[in-house]
Amino acid sequence: MRAWFGRLSLRYKLTLAALGVEALMLAFLIINGVHLTSEELQQQAENRAHDMGKTLIAALLAPLSQQDDASVRDIVETLQREGGLKMIEVRDSNRRIVHQAGAESTDTDFRLVLPIEYAGQRYGEIALALSSDFIQHARNRYLRQSLFIAAAALLLTGILLALSVGGVIRRFDALTRASKRMAQGDLDVKLTGAGEDEIGQLIDTFNRMAESVRFNVDRARENEARFHAIADYTHDLEFWLSPEGKLLWVNPSVERMLGHSVGECMTQMNFPADIIHPEDRTAAEFQLRHALRGTSGQGYALRICRKDGGHFWAAVNWQPIHDYSGVYQGIRASIHSIDDLKATEANLRQAINELRMAESLQGRYLEETEQERARLVSLLSAMNLGILFVAADGRVIYHNPAFTRMWMIDEDIHLIGLPVHEVLAKSTSMLARPDHFSKHLLSVLETRELSDSYEIQMTDGRVITELDYPVRDRENRFIGHLWIYEDVTRERQTAEQLVYLAERDALTGLYNRHRFQQELARTMLDSDRHQTQCAVMFFDLDEFKTINDSYGHRAGDALLIRVASEISTLVRRNEVLARLGGDEFAILLPSAQGNEAEVLADRVVRAIAQIPFRFEGQNLRLTTSLGIAYYPGHAADADDLVARADIAMYQAKDAGKNTWRVFRADTEADTEMRTRLSWGERISNALDKGLFQLHFQGVYRAEDGTLSHLEALIRMTDERNPGQLIMPGHFIQLAEKSGRILDIDRWVVHETLRRLAENPAIPSIALNLSGRSLSEPGLPQYIGDELRQAGVNPSRLIVEITETAAVSDLHDAQRMIEALRQLGCGVCLDDFGVGFASFAYLKHLHVDTIKIDGIFIRDLPSDPDNQVFVQAMVSVALGLGKSVVAEYVEDGPTLALLRQFGVDLVQGYFLDRPILDHPALHAST
Repeated sequence: MRAWFGRLSLRYKLTLAALGVEALMLAFLIINGVHLTSEELQQQAENRAHDMGKTLIAALLAPLSQQDDASVRDIVETLQREGGLKMIEVRDSNRRIVHQAGAESTDTDFRLVLPIEYAGQRYGEIALALSSDFIQHARNRYLRQSLFIAAAALLLTGILLALSVGGVIRRFDALTRASKRMAQGDLDVKLTGAGEDEIGQLIDTFNRMAESVRFNVDRARENEARFHAIADYTHDLEFWLSPEGKLLWVNPSVERMLGHSVGECMTQMNFPADIIHPEDRTAAEFQLRHALRGTSGQGYALRICRKDGGHFWAAVNWQPIHDYSGVYQGIRASIHSIDDLKATEANLRQAINELRMAESLQGRYLEETEQERARLVSLLSAMNLGILFVAADGRVIYHNPAFTRMWMIDEDIHLIGLPVHEVLAKSTSMLARPDHFSKHLLSVLETRELSDSYEIQMTDGRVITELDYPVRDRENRFIGHLWIYEDVTRERQTAEQLVYLAERDALTGLYNRHRFQQELARTMLDSDRHQTQCAVMFFDLDEFKTINDSYGHRAGDALLIRVASEISTLVRRNEVLARLGGDEFAILLPSAQGNEAEVLADRVVRAIAQIPFRFEGQNLRLTTSLGIAYYPGHAADADDLVARADIAMYQAKDAGKNTWRVFRADTEADTEMRTRLSWGERISNALDKGLFQLHFQGVYRAEDGTLSHLEALIRMTDERNPGQLIMPGHFIQLAEKSGRILDIDRWVVHETLRRLAENPAIPSIALNLSGRSLSEPGLPQYIGDELRQAGVNPSRLIVEITETAAVSDLHDAQRMIEALRQLGCGVCLDDFGVGFASFAYLKHLHVDTIKIDGIFIRDLPSDPDNQVFVQAMVSVALGLGKSVVAEYVEDGPTLALLRQFGVDLVQGYFLDRPILDHPALHAST
């Protein structure tokens, strides 16, 4: 029954409940009405019985007292019939039934017994019985009427409930459906039907509640999004543990910091115990149990393990989490890497230990500092450089003895504390230009930056250089000047001598080839400018080789000196006489008018033929062959002009020698020119067909003979005779004239870097660049690209540039050298000492190494002059911070002398020869 009732809808439940209550109340009313009616009717019957009994007693008193039974009978019968009594029984005083009228009474009838007395005397009694049927009839009629009315009331009530509860139930159904939609997540619910009644107020309250829930859910979602935005993307590892220690949430930083995914941490791991370093786990688990009791903490340091097996130091912070009701929900913790902090702490501990050590050593250092000061003063006193310390106010605070000697100041004069201009005024040495020096002194005192070297000329011929260095304390505050003075008089004299030797022939004192080429270029420009012609004469001594072979080099040298002396008297001041090498001489006539060149040529030929020369008792006769070529008549540039003068000289030899010839463009001359063109074609074929080779010669350390690096030397395979190699002397000059030397240089660079890239154990390799390549602006970029493509350390490449080529265009040479140094390559100045136009240029060419030309090295043990030159060059180079290489080392005594002179590196046939497959190319790491 209960289950059936529970399945009914609210509408039926309310209806049945209302009808049940009403039926129960009606039943109570009907029952109570029946009971009351019965009581009332019974009371009425009792009252009637009493009234009829009194009447009957009054009527029977007399007959009974008279014992008139007949009258009693008549009275009883009459009253029974007319009174509606069911039964009347009369007894006398002896309880004898006098008369009984009517039927016997039943238990349901109303019975009344009354005594018949009068004046205290009992005459008998009377018994009356009133039938109860009328009461039952009245009760039944009342019950029927009441049930009818109750049924009508129940029916009306059911109709009214059906009408009224239906509307209420529909509104409740709407609320129910809305509630279910909200429970399913649909928060966009709004009911109609709000009003003043209770359900309307309930609907209005529901709508406000739904709006509030919607707002709170939206805010919760926003808060959740903010929470994830903050928690999921923090740099640290964040996580939430339940009060039991179970992982409830961890942010994605766990994958970045530990390598574990969020899913692994949530499902497969005992987090965080599994990520704690085994050595720290016991203490950490104790701390975790304490934290799960609801405590907070920060800065707990431990080691955390990564998935890859590594670990790092971390600091853990945590705090308890409570809900809005204050119920404990667990702890939220963060893990932050403190590897850098640990490293800093270690460094700090080390620094503290070092500081303690430093403090313990401070006393000893102070003592050593005082000793060092004494040594420094002794060192400054022993130096040949003049040292002058000037304070910021311009007063002298220190000077060494060399300063007073250099400035010729009396040593007894006290200079400390004097203004610097007063100190210098006490010098007994006279300045060549005192006004210039005064301006310089004022400028130096005003500036607080490093100044360039300043030269001070003395009237006695001495040259003193001054360098000014600003002195600053530890806080970079300016506290004064340090002036360094150096007497460079001797070095300048040596440099001037070397400059003279660089452009003069060492044997004859005439101009050498380089100076001649310079003069020729300048003269041709002047000829173009003034529309005049110039002439070049080439001549050599006939049969000079025979004299050398027969009488030795001393005779040949003496003969060359005598020829140079005689011919020098024939040339004018504006004409140039030069020795080009060996027995070759050249004369340059800047303005050759008419037959001046022929006249001079004839005088030269006759003068040489008339030279009386006697050597060791032998009379020697000389002749010469001389060739003349005119510019611009015979050639358009210097190279062709020289070539035609050379051809003309051989034309004079063909004419019988001891004569001169002007260049004649005959068949033989054309053949010579065609030979030059043929070489140009051979060079092109060698580049195209890969006929060039690199041979390698070792460059060794002079001190111990170990290999320093290799030099790459180019060779050409003869296309006509593949087994024959052509040396560079045969084709380099022609390649420079044709411009193909640029391609050759690039091939050498590429091939050298290829060798270096193949074997990182190969020592550095030096290669030679031609003079034409110095003016090639794209070559540094090409070398840089090749270095990067080959993956070769630039320091393993050394570039050699000839001194002659560098000086011929100083600007291009400086640009090329600077570019190579920026790449990281080493730079060597080759053939040093022969082609240098001015020795002072060396300080403008920032090379790392100089290579002394072989002419100074050959016969070095037996040539005192060359020994002087080599020592001077080594001294200057080392003084400028450059290393020195000597080439053409062909015997042991030469090597021993070079070691004695302080040469750093040596190269020559005595050590090894250039070969294609050098052993160093197969070196292993």
